[in-house]
Amino acid sequence: MSFSIKNISYQYSKNAKAVLKDVSFEIQPAQVTAIVGPSGCGKTTLINILSGVIPDLMPMGVYKGSIDVGTDVNVSVVSQSPENQLFGYGVEDAISFGIENMGMDSGKIAERVEYVLDLLNIQHLRRRSVATLSGGQRQAVCIASVLAMHPDILIMDEPVSSLDPEGKRMVQSILDQLRETGQTTVIVDNNLDWFSGIVDHVVGLADGRVVFNGTKEEFFKNFEIQKTLGVTIPQEVEIYRRLAENIEDLPLFDTVEGAKRVLGRFLPAATRSPVPETPRDDSGDVLEAKGICKTFQDGFHALMDVSAGFEPGKVISIIGQNGSGKTTFVKHLNGLYRPTEGTVRYKGIETAGKSVAQISRDIILVFQNPEHMLFEESVYKELTFCARAQGVKFSEEKALDVLKRYGLLEEKEELPLNLSMGRKHLLTILSVLFSSAEVVILDEPTLGMDLNIKSQLEQIIRYLAKKGKTVILISHEIPLVFGVSDRILVLNNGVKLAYSSTKSMAERDDLFKKINISLPPVVLLSKYFGFPEICCDVDSFVQEAAGRISRTLS
Repeated sequence: MSFSIKNISYQYSKNAKAVLKDVSFEIQPAQVTAIVGPSGCGKTTLINILSGVIPDLMPMGVYKGSIDVGTDVNVSVVSQSPENQLFGYGVEDAISFGIENMGMDSGKIAERVEYVLDLLNIQHLRRRSVATLSGGQRQAVCIASVLAMHPDILIMDEPVSSLDPEGKRMVQSILDQLRETGQTTVIVDNNLDWFSGIVDHVVGLADGRVVFNGTKEEFFKNFEIQKTLGVTIPQEVEIYRRLAENIEDLPLFDTVEGAKRVLGRFLPAATRSPVPETPRDDSGDVLEAKGICKTFQDGFHALMDVSAGFEPGKVISIIGQNGSGKTTFVKHLNGLYRPTEGTVRYKGIETAGKSVAQISRDIILVFQNPEHMLFEESVYKELTFCARAQGVKFSEEKALDVLKRYGLLEEKEELPLNLSMGRKHLLTILSVLFSSAEVVILDEPTLGMDLNIKSQLEQIIRYLAKKGKTVILISHEIPLVFGVSDRILVLNNGVKLAYSSTKSMAERDDLFKKINISLPPVVLLSKYFGFPEICCDVDSFVQEAAGRISRTLS
């Protein structure tokens, strides 16, 4: 049977603005339904209603409508913040917590724990403490704890926001297997890129209303609704969308192979000569890490002899699978960790003798979970927190202008924790604009962001670099990395594998195969069609492809 959501409306209080307005749609069994929409459109509220949190645990709001899911249906949710959902010291404890509360006997509990450890390929984590896991590993354990309960409807709220590309493929594969077994799944995520291959049905919310309800193919062909909902689509579909504006009846493609097949009608495959790497002059580095080694108390070697220099006015991205040491490395740069061996120098002076507060005046780290950085009772005060803490002068006029420019002015007196996840993250990043720091480190900054906020993030990164700041970005969104970065540092199991320009990295098929990360579609396609220069963003690819196609058709 299908699960029907009928005319759902909701207000958090009688005098509050309606968050959901007459929402109706159906969730088909054994299908993957995507619920998408811009930050603040009501997706999280809808999750709370589908899971029964509203009105069972939050009865104070005004709730109208009904949900027909039958009787004794188990609806389970994987949250976007695994820290809020993991209970127990060890991984096995965290996985078994939910099923223990279901009253199962110990034999059945052990059987289910073993099943999900095998299913998610995380047997190697079973004896680990949850506190020692990377963000992605915690999310994998969180997913395992929910799957162990065998839910009838599995709801996943941005389930891969902390996962590396390999982890995303793993979750996609698991969801595909679950669909084959009849599992009904709802994924609430504005990043359709990672699960476009398995989604069947798309529901789009805007301002609390359903504005789209159809198949994936219908959604990919509806350019206007994609823009309205701020959905991150596969880069291949973005290429299709741009080229379809000028090429009549261009067939839809949403994979690299599909793009090769369709565009191959106009662009013959060709070979090209790799561009040699230009040696880097490191004499102007503002920040230098040399021979960084880190061994934790449990004997785990997180970093081994990692060295890198960072220039002013440049964007440097750090990539690698979860557990490769990316976050551990940058925590050495701002003093949160002290190296077992090695040194960090800012403007030639070692930072070892300085406190984190002192270092943060020059080197500031924006955490991947924005809730760890929200201290104030209003958005305005949070925006200016860094400036006030560091004694940096600012004008109220400038602060209000920033809030207006980034769509936060109406919420200036709002409690920051009440913002949507994407807007929380945007706020913590905007506060850096008022700090004294010359080096800004962004650790997975796209968590919870819709496409519109991601576009604002790119503007902020470019603005900071233009102002002469050094921007260090950790991200699993490889198209974003290639689109904004000057250089890329690759870590793998705590070891530096490569550090060079983005264009040079685009030539390294061998390297990306080794770390099991796919190069962006624009890179793969520009190489396949023999473009003289590798394209690292959609604009440059479309410009080159459109010119070649125009000459072919004329």
